[in-house]
Amino acid sequence: MKLKDCIKLIEKYLLSADTQPRIVNVQNIEDLSAIKEHFYIGDNIFLSSSNYSKVDENPSMDMLFDDLSRKTGIVFLIEFTTALKLQGELELKKQLSRLINYSSTKCKVVILCYQCENYLTTSDVRLLRIIYFVEGINTPKPCLTFYKLNMPTPENAIVVNGIHLIASIIERSSADMIYIKTSKLSTTYQHSLYSISEEMKPFDVLCKLDSSTFNLDLSYGSDEQWCYALDEVSKRKSWGACIIEMFGSYSNLELLAGNWKTFSLNQKWMYFIALKIYGAINCWCLDTAAREAVTMNDLIRQTYRSLLWEDHKSSGFWDKYMERKGLLASFGNPNDEVIDYCAMVKSKGKNALYYLTDSTRIEKEMIFELLDKHGLEFARDEITAILKNIYSDLFAYLLPYRFKNEFLNFYFQTYKYEKVINKVFPEFEDIVEEQAKKRDFYQLLPPRTAKIEAIDKQDSHLYFMDAMGVEYLGFTMEKCRQLGLMANVTSCRCELPSLTYCNKEFVETFKEAGAFLVSGEKGIKKLDDIKHHGDENFDYSQTKLPIHLIRELEIIEEVLKGIKIKLAKGTCSKAVMISDHGSSRLAVIKENTLDIDVNSKGTHGGRVCEFNDAVYKVTSATQVDDWYVLANYNRFKGGRAASVETHGGATLEEVAVPIIEITNMISNLEFIMLTPNIRFSIMKKNAEIKIFSKTKLSNVTICINEKYYDADSEDGQNFVIKMPDLRKAGAYTVSLYSNDNLLKDDIKFIAEKEGISDKELL
Repeated sequence: MKLKDCIKLIEKYLLSADTQPRIVNVQNIEDLSAIKEHFYIGDNIFLSSSNYSKVDENPSMDMLFDDLSRKTGIVFLIEFTTALKLQGELELKKQLSRLINYSSTKCKVVILCYQCENYLTTSDVRLLRIIYFVEGINTPKPCLTFYKLNMPTPENAIVVNGIHLIASIIERSSADMIYIKTSKLSTTYQHSLYSISEEMKPFDVLCKLDSSTFNLDLSYGSDEQWCYALDEVSKRKSWGACIIEMFGSYSNLELLAGNWKTFSLNQKWMYFIALKIYGAINCWCLDTAAREAVTMNDLIRQTYRSLLWEDHKSSGFWDKYMERKGLLASFGNPNDEVIDYCAMVKSKGKNALYYLTDSTRIEKEMIFELLDKHGLEFARDEITAILKNIYSDLFAYLLPYRFKNEFLNFYFQTYKYEKVINKVFPEFEDIVEEQAKKRDFYQLLPPRTAKIEAIDKQDSHLYFMDAMGVEYLGFTMEKCRQLGLMANVTSCRCELPSLTYCNKEFVETFKEAGAFLVSGEKGIKKLDDIKHHGDENFDYSQTKLPIHLIRELEIIEEVLKGIKIKLAKGTCSKAVMISDHGSSRLAVIKENTLDIDVNSKGTHGGRVCEFNDAVYKVTSATQVDDWYVLANYNRFKGGRAASVETHGGATLEEVAVPIIEITNMISNLEFIMLTPNIRFSIMKKNAEIKIFSKTKLSNVTICINEKYYDADSEDGQNFVIKMPDLRKAGAYTVSLYSNDNLLKDDIKFIAEKEGISDKELL
């Protein structure tokens, strides 16, 4: 029948005394809407399926019939047949039968059915009078797609929040696809009269949204992370647009690595995903790590391991090494990953040294472990070259300081190297034994007391560095250079025994002169506390590795940085670092106690004992007042063994101490090579160059090919440097020093041999 005829029949029914309901079936939403609008007047009641449904649940027909039994007036039932279609044909027919056979004397019931013509056919002629079929063109049946509640749905899509609201949307919309956010699975509605698909995994949705997702794997993230990605990508239509908005670009993602520590967890994960899709072609390390990583956290692990597959002998190794080091600094060098990497790097054997950095304490300690284990398998210059790349501070510690005495140069360079690789060379111990008898330090080094008075103490700060021997001078000079400081060093000897209370005379001298005593009269004791007391968990009984050197170098650098700040602020015009005594590591690792009893108990780590007439004389000890002081690597019986290093004795490393006067670097330095081209004769030994300095300088030396030459000057500005041993013609680069401070390292000249033509040189 026509719609208008149907409406007339309904009106007639509503005015009649008939107790049976009326069933009205329409085929499209326009006719359905027209009927609703026509009868949505007065006291007419419209009951929908959602009125009898819990959130995201099917309607309860029992609740409906119970409610109908109490209703009066005119009641229109809407959406029920549409909701029942989800449960299948059997359930739909069952409930339609209940509705058709329902009767009430208190109310009139009109059941609006939507596209149920095939389910209302009946052979019972008596029912035909109460079922009205409205003719019309069918509204296409929509397809339904189930989405998880926490998943974003496609933009501009028709979305229903819960199963209970499906019928309402279907009966009002002509959409081909309706998206339902539900906790239900499509398998719950196996008999549904609607086609149902489900997108319960956000990853699957992303694959449909952007084909770039096929380059990824579901295991790269959790459901929550993929939901987050789906939400972000859906807003921007593609991964590319999303990454650009989030990170600025996808073509140079390596530039964003520096922001890693400030990224939220979601940003870190999205950065990882961006790398998986687009890579980092401008950064070998990050690109390699991104290819290998299978999770966000694995990205850092693979960054660490990326270097392991590189040959340390290859030409590009150190470039890759530095790239990786910088990248890991951006990631924060997490301890768990450092520990994992250090376990893996052991597979390299002695060559593991090439694969470690000085970025973390854990790696630094492993460097010492490898030097202890494999140090003798390398040439000294090879280890130095490796350390220059992997541990710059330890390399700086091994830098030579020129004492202007070849024996002292050799002694302390050898001592430092032995300390680093944790060994005592037999030939070096022979030298120590020889010096224990000869005691050349009395002639080689002036007493500290003889040098203190000459120091200008006006506007100065005294840094009393307890236990900082001359072994640290190479490191100190290099750090001063890096910080833009000038250091004037005087090497001296302390009083014996090399104990603090025998070597504090300079403190009172500076105090009386009005100098400020940094950390008071006791001075800065951090070095001594480590060496003497095993502070900061350094103890020879726990580890025999010289890992305390890590902290020692940090302490000295911290002091120098503090001095830099004071000088920059004008707090003082000069800082003076002075040590009371040095210390010996080799005397500790030698672990040698004198076999003989000298009739006196050893103290201070066994380096000294009280002297009396009954003391048994030993050639390696010297008497100083009431003390008997050892000058080799033995220790007297009795007393507690040293924790880390020891002092009190008379070895050179215990006795030799520095006075370091530190000021700001001279500004506006300029130099002119007055002899850019020289001619010389090997026979005449007449090679010399002349350099001019705009600023007056003292104690100038130059270095050419690791050989030093002293400069002569009458005015402190014009310098003549004679090089009698120069033998080869060629281009030379000069490094210029003043008081052992490097001021310029790229002064050049060309040397030609007399009698050789330019053509022969070519």
